[in-house]
Amino acid sequence: MSTAPRISVVIPTHNRPALLSEALESVMTQTMDKWEAIIVDDASLPPVPPGFTAGNQAKKIRVLRHDSPQGGPAAKNTGAKAARGEILAFLDDDDLYAPGYLERALDVLDRHPDIQVVFMGVAWFGTNATWGENAYHNAMQKTLKEARGVEIEAGVLFFGEPLIAALLERVPMAFQRPVVRRHTFEKIGGYRDGCLLWDCDWAIRAAMEVPTALITEGLYKQRAGNQGFSSKQDRRLEHMLSGVEIKEYLLAKTLAGCADSTRRLTLLRRSAANSWFDLAYHHMNEGALAASLAAWKTSQRHSFNATRIKMLGKLLLKSLAPGVGKN
Repeated sequence: MSTAPRISVVIPTHNRPALLSEALESVMTQTMDKWEAIIVDDASLPPVPPGFTAGNQAKKIRVLRHDSPQGGPAAKNTGAKAARGEILAFLDDDDLYAPGYLERALDVLDRHPDIQVVFMGVAWFGTNATWGENAYHNAMQKTLKEARGVEIEAGVLFFGEPLIAALLERVPMAFQRPVVRRHTFEKIGGYRDGCLLWDCDWAIRAAMEVPTALITEGLYKQRAGNQGFSSKQDRRLEHMLSGVEIKEYLLAKTLAGCADSTRRLTLLRRSAANSWFDLAYHHMNEGALAASLAAWKTSQRHSFNATRIKMLGKLLLKSLAPGVGKN
């Protein structure tokens, strides 16, 4: 009988031993036991010790280490490359799994071999849980309406092409929590270094390439306590810049591949144009008129929109006002 795990859980970590212990405990108390946990220590000081946990499940846990910080995408990729399981799951070191997380995901993938990625519903806890939960439900309501998923069984939605357009608009947290077949992860490609919103980027790429589904129950426990990037509310410009970068990357990749339909290219061009226009509007409101005009021009080059001409007039009027305008 093979002792190889069915699922490999990758846990990137950096300087958060107490939270890491909680995250790992949530894996150790899963209702299925054919798992392995791969802790990827991204240059923590002090390092995560090889025997981070004791007890009868210690042999199922490995600790890998980056000697210098490489960031979340690289840590996830390191863990994925070392995985022995046929299925990959990911857990941030400040979050938790509900006890049935792995069993539920594996059950859906086993009974639906056409599904390559199953995204996992999220529930929130922590000091900012109310804010996180409200924002999440609002985003999910819009996204699911646009994605037009089909309920293939209670609590499981199957998606087709409309999911791409929906995720190009926004990527709610559930779609940032994938459980994926390992060969499919290799096909889609790992998390991109240098991409600030790497989980969002990967979700869109997955939707573009393989059949996906969503388990709607909130089995992924998302901590919202100002301890990490996703729980902070004041990084709008950074999010917008990363969104622009993601759209440009996807568009360039699609153009280079020359295999997608005209409809897909049109969708990506319009999405990139919208992201650039949103950035232009943000810069204009901040008084950065040169940056706003540059972003506006890029938006129009991607997909001309006559209704956006009004914004050019506003920019010109502001540029003529004395003492107004920053580069």
